[in-house]
Amino acid sequence: MRRQTAWTVAIIAVAVAGAIGVAAVMTDGARDARPTASPAFASPGPSETATPAPRPTPTPTSTPTPTARPGTALIERAGDGRVRMLVAGDSLTAGFFATTKDRGFIQLVADGIGSVDVTGAAQAQQTLSTVAAVTDVPADVGVAVIELGTNDVGVPTPLADFEQQYASLLDRIRSTSPRAGLLCLGTWTADGAAYDEVISRTCVAHAGVYVSLADAFANAEFHGPAGRDTFAGAGDEFHPNDAGHRAIADAVLSALTY
Repeated sequence: MRRQTAWTVAIIAVAVAGAIGVAAVMTDGARDARPTASPAFASPGPSETATPAPRPTPTPTSTPTPTARPGTALIERAGDGRVRMLVAGDSLTAGFFATTKDRGFIQLVADGIGSVDVTGAAQAQQTLSTVAAVTDVPADVGVAVIELGTNDVGVPTPLADFEQQYASLLDRIRSTSPRAGLLCLGTWTADGAAYDEVISRTCVAHAGVYVSLADAFANAEFHGPAGRDTFAGAGDEFHPNDAGHRAIADAVLSALTY
Protein backbone atom coordinates (compact mmCIF):
# COMPACT_ATOMS: atom_id res chain seq x y z
CA MET A 1 0.00 0.00 0.00
CA ARG A 2 2.85 2.38 0.81
CA ARG A 3 4.54 1.49 -2.53
CA GLN A 4 1.35 2.25 -4.48
CA THR A 5 1.01 5.53 -2.67
CA ALA A 6 4.60 6.42 -3.45
CA TRP A 7 4.04 5.74 -7.13
CA THR A 8 0.88 7.71 -7.06
CA VAL A 9 2.74 10.64 -5.48
CA ALA A 10 5.52 10.27 -8.05
CA ILE A 11 3.07 10.22 -10.94
CA ILE A 12 1.31 13.29 -9.59
CA ALA A 13 4.66 15.05 -9.14
CA VAL A 14 5.66 14.25 -12.71
CA ALA A 15 2.26 15.42 -13.99
CA VAL A 16 2.54 18.65 -12.01
CA ALA A 17 6.09 19.20 -13.24
CA GLY A 18 4.97 18.62 -16.80
CA ALA A 19 2.09 20.98 -16.42
CA ILE A 20 4.40 23.63 -15.02
CA GLY A 21 6.78 23.08 -17.92
CA VAL A 22 4.01 23.40 -20.47
CA ALA A 23 2.76 26.53 -18.75
CA ALA A 24 6.25 27.93 -18.77
CA VAL A 25 6.68 27.20 -22.46
CA MET A 26 3.30 28.72 -23.22
CA THR A 27 4.14 31.74 -21.17
CA ASP A 28 7.41 32.17 -22.99
CA GLY A 29 5.66 31.63 -26.29
CA ALA A 30 3.07 34.20 -25.42
CA ARG A 31 5.85 36.56 -24.42
CA ASP A 32 7.62 35.96 -27.72
CA ALA A 33 4.39 36.46 -29.65
CA ARG A 34 3.91 40.01 -28.37
CA PRO A 35 4.15 42.45 -31.28
CA THR A 36 7.34 44.36 -31.36
CA ALA A 37 6.63 48.07 -30.94
CA SER A 38 7.49 50.06 -34.04
CA PRO A 39 10.11 52.74 -33.59
CA ALA A 40 8.53 56.09 -32.93
CA PHE A 41 8.81 58.56 -35.80
CA ALA A 42 7.70 62.16 -35.68
CA SER A 43 5.04 62.75 -38.24
CA PRO A 44 6.52 64.71 -41.10
CA GLY A 45 5.49 68.33 -41.03
CA PRO A 46 6.31 71.32 -43.16
CA SER A 47 10.00 72.06 -43.16
CA GLU A 48 10.85 75.15 -41.16
CA THR A 49 12.03 78.10 -43.19
CA ALA A 50 14.86 80.02 -41.64
CA THR A 51 13.72 83.49 -40.63
CA PRO A 52 16.01 86.03 -42.31
CA ALA A 53 17.76 88.42 -40.01
CA PRO A 54 16.10 91.84 -40.18
CA ARG A 55 17.99 94.28 -42.33
CA PRO A 56 18.83 97.52 -40.62
CA THR A 57 16.81 100.43 -41.95
CA PRO A 58 19.22 102.82 -43.62
CA THR A 59 19.38 106.17 -41.93
CA PRO A 60 18.45 108.83 -44.47
CA THR A 61 21.20 111.28 -45.18
CA SER A 62 19.99 114.67 -44.13
CA THR A 63 20.47 117.53 -46.55
CA PRO A 64 22.68 120.06 -44.88
CA THR A 65 21.05 123.40 -44.31
CA PRO A 66 22.93 125.95 -46.40
CA THR A 67 24.57 128.76 -44.51
CA ALA A 68 25.82 132.09 -45.74
CA ARG A 69 29.52 132.59 -46.22
CA PRO A 70 30.89 135.19 -43.82
CA GLY A 71 29.97 138.66 -44.98
CA THR A 72 27.38 137.49 -47.49
CA ALA A 73 23.61 137.15 -47.66
CA LEU A 74 22.06 133.72 -48.23
CA ILE A 75 19.55 133.44 -51.06
CA GLU A 76 16.31 131.70 -50.11
CA ARG A 77 15.30 129.34 -52.93
CA ALA A 78 11.84 127.89 -53.53
CA GLY A 79 11.26 124.13 -53.52
CA ASP A 80 11.83 123.96 -57.28
CA GLY A 81 15.12 125.83 -56.97
CA ARG A 82 13.85 129.08 -58.42
CA VAL A 83 14.48 132.46 -56.83
CA ARG A 84 12.16 135.44 -56.66
CA MET A 85 14.39 138.51 -56.80
CA LEU A 86 12.95 141.81 -55.65
CA VAL A 87 14.61 144.92 -57.03
CA ALA A 88 14.01 148.53 -56.07
CA GLY A 89 16.18 151.15 -57.71
CA ASP A 90 16.71 154.05 -60.02
CA SER A 91 18.27 154.32 -63.48
CA LEU A 92 21.15 151.97 -62.64
CA THR A 93 18.69 149.19 -61.78
CA ALA A 94 16.88 149.97 -65.05
CA GLY A 95 20.16 149.28 -66.88
CA PHE A 96 21.14 152.83 -67.92
CA PHE A 97 23.49 153.13 -69.86
CA ALA A 98 24.59 149.62 -70.80
CA THR A 99 24.73 148.83 -74.50
CA THR A 100 21.77 146.45 -74.17
CA LYS A 101 19.40 145.82 -71.28
CA ASP A 102 20.81 142.31 -70.89
CA ARG A 103 24.11 143.93 -69.94
CA GLY A 104 22.58 145.89 -67.08
CA PHE A 105 23.79 144.75 -63.67
CA ILE A 106 20.42 143.32 -62.54
CA GLN A 107 20.24 140.99 -65.54
CA LEU A 108 23.88 139.99 -65.01
CA VAL A 109 23.13 139.15 -61.37
CA ALA A 110 20.08 137.11 -62.41
CA ASP A 111 22.22 135.22 -64.93
CA GLY A 112 24.79 134.50 -62.22
CA ILE A 113 22.21 133.15 -59.77
CA GLY A 114 20.21 131.19 -62.34
CA SER A 115 16.46 130.40 -62.40
CA VAL A 116 15.42 133.88 -61.28
CA ASP A 117 12.09 135.69 -61.50
CA VAL A 118 12.65 139.44 -61.20
CA THR A 119 9.98 141.70 -59.71
CA GLY A 120 9.94 145.22 -58.32
CA ALA A 121 10.43 148.75 -59.58
CA ALA A 122 13.19 150.75 -61.25
CA GLN A 123 12.60 154.41 -62.09
CA ALA A 124 15.15 156.78 -63.53
CA GLN A 125 15.76 160.11 -61.79
CA GLN A 126 13.50 159.18 -58.85
CA THR A 127 14.16 159.32 -55.12
CA LEU A 128 13.78 156.59 -52.53
CA SER A 129 10.30 157.66 -51.39
CA THR A 130 8.92 157.66 -54.96
CA VAL A 131 10.32 154.25 -55.88
CA ALA A 132 9.34 152.68 -52.54
CA ALA A 133 5.77 153.87 -53.02
CA VAL A 134 5.41 151.87 -56.27
CA THR A 135 7.34 148.78 -55.15
CA ASP A 136 5.15 145.79 -54.35
CA VAL A 137 6.81 143.35 -51.98
CA PRO A 138 5.59 139.75 -52.51
CA ALA A 139 5.66 137.11 -49.78
CA ASP A 140 8.11 134.75 -51.48
CA VAL A 141 11.16 136.93 -52.02
CA GLY A 142 14.40 134.94 -52.07
CA VAL A 143 16.75 137.89 -52.49
CA ALA A 144 16.17 141.64 -52.44
CA VAL A 145 18.54 144.10 -54.10
CA ILE A 146 17.97 147.71 -53.10
CA GLU A 147 19.80 150.38 -55.13
CA LEU A 148 18.45 153.74 -54.00
CA GLY A 149 19.83 157.00 -52.66
CA THR A 150 21.77 158.48 -55.57
CA ASN A 151 18.95 160.84 -56.56
CA ASP A 152 18.32 161.66 -52.89
CA VAL A 153 21.85 163.05 -52.73
CA GLY A 154 21.04 165.38 -55.60
CA VAL A 155 17.72 166.67 -54.27
CA PRO A 156 18.83 166.51 -51.41
CA THR A 157 16.51 164.48 -49.18
CA PRO A 158 17.11 165.27 -45.46
CA LEU A 159 19.12 162.44 -43.93
CA ALA A 160 16.60 161.84 -41.14
CA ASP A 161 13.78 161.51 -43.68
CA PHE A 162 15.92 159.30 -45.89
CA GLU A 163 16.72 156.97 -42.99
CA GLN A 164 13.06 156.66 -42.00
CA GLN A 165 12.03 155.94 -45.59
CA TYR A 166 14.80 153.40 -46.07
CA ALA A 167 13.98 151.58 -42.83
CA SER A 168 10.30 151.50 -43.78
CA LEU A 169 11.07 149.78 -47.10
CA LEU A 170 13.28 147.18 -45.42
CA ASP A 171 10.60 146.60 -42.75
CA ARG A 172 8.16 145.72 -45.51
CA ILE A 173 10.58 143.23 -47.01
CA ARG A 174 11.33 141.57 -43.68
CA SER A 175 7.65 141.37 -42.74
CA THR A 176 6.73 139.42 -45.89
CA SER A 177 9.98 137.52 -46.53
CA PRO A 178 11.96 137.32 -43.28
CA ARG A 179 14.46 134.77 -44.67
CA ALA A 180 15.25 136.59 -47.91
CA GLY A 181 18.83 137.51 -48.65
CA LEU A 182 19.02 141.30 -48.45
CA LEU A 183 21.59 143.47 -50.24
CA CYS A 184 21.71 147.26 -49.99
CA LEU A 185 23.83 149.06 -52.59
CA GLY A 186 25.48 152.39 -51.86
CA THR A 187 25.06 155.49 -53.94
CA TRP A 188 26.59 155.98 -57.42
CA THR A 189 28.15 159.37 -56.81
CA ALA A 190 31.20 160.99 -55.29
CA ASP A 191 29.08 162.98 -52.81
CA GLY A 192 27.05 160.23 -51.15
CA ALA A 193 29.16 159.27 -48.11
CA ALA A 194 26.59 160.46 -45.53
CA TYR A 195 23.78 158.59 -47.32
CA ASP A 196 25.97 155.52 -47.68
CA GLU A 197 26.46 155.49 -43.92
CA VAL A 198 22.69 155.55 -43.37
CA ILE A 199 22.17 152.79 -45.95
CA SER A 200 24.86 150.61 -44.39
CA ARG A 201 23.66 151.02 -40.81
CA THR A 202 19.98 150.51 -41.65
CA CYS A 203 20.72 147.49 -43.81
CA VAL A 204 22.79 145.75 -41.14
CA ALA A 205 20.02 146.42 -38.59
CA HIS A 206 17.69 144.45 -40.91
CA ALA A 207 20.09 141.48 -41.24
CA GLY A 208 21.26 142.63 -44.65
CA VAL A 209 24.62 143.14 -46.33
CA TYR A 210 25.84 146.54 -47.52
CA VAL A 211 27.64 146.78 -50.89
CA SER A 212 29.62 149.96 -51.51
CA LEU A 213 29.75 151.35 -55.06
CA ALA A 214 32.25 154.09 -54.23
CA ASP A 215 35.29 152.35 -55.70
CA ALA A 216 33.46 151.39 -58.88
CA PHE A 217 32.21 154.95 -59.35
CA ALA A 218 35.74 156.29 -58.89
CA ASN A 219 37.04 154.12 -61.75
CA ALA A 220 36.99 156.20 -64.95
CA GLU A 221 36.91 153.02 -67.07
CA PHE A 222 33.42 152.30 -65.79
CA HIS A 223 31.91 155.49 -67.30
CA GLY A 224 31.41 156.91 -70.80
CA PRO A 225 32.15 157.75 -73.39
CA ALA A 226 29.37 160.26 -73.75
CA GLY A 227 27.20 159.79 -76.84
CA ARG A 228 27.68 156.02 -77.07
CA ASP A 229 24.78 154.01 -78.46
CA THR A 230 22.66 152.21 -75.83
CA PHE A 231 19.20 150.67 -75.64
CA ALA A 232 18.07 153.73 -73.65
CA GLY A 233 19.54 156.35 -75.96
CA ALA A 234 22.88 158.11 -76.04
CA GLY A 235 25.03 157.32 -73.02
CA ASP A 236 26.53 159.96 -70.75
CA GLU A 237 29.64 160.28 -68.60
CA PHE A 238 27.78 159.69 -65.33
CA HIS A 239 26.03 156.32 -65.68
CA PRO A 240 28.02 153.09 -65.84
CA ASN A 241 28.95 151.61 -69.19
CA ASP A 242 29.03 147.87 -69.88
CA ALA A 243 32.20 147.46 -67.79
CA GLY A 244 30.67 149.49 -64.98
CA HIS A 245 27.53 147.34 -64.89
CA ARG A 246 29.71 144.23 -64.92
CA ALA A 247 31.66 145.56 -61.94
CA ILE A 248 28.45 146.28 -60.01
CA ALA A 249 27.09 142.82 -60.80
CA ASP A 250 30.31 141.19 -59.65
CA ALA A 251 30.17 143.12 -56.36
CA VAL A 252 26.56 141.99 -55.81
CA LEU A 253 27.30 138.34 -56.61
CA SER A 254 30.33 138.40 -54.32
CA ALA A 255 28.04 139.51 -51.49
CA LEU A 256 25.67 136.56 -51.99
CA THR A 257 25.76 132.89 -51.10
CA TYR A 258 23.88 131.14 -53.88
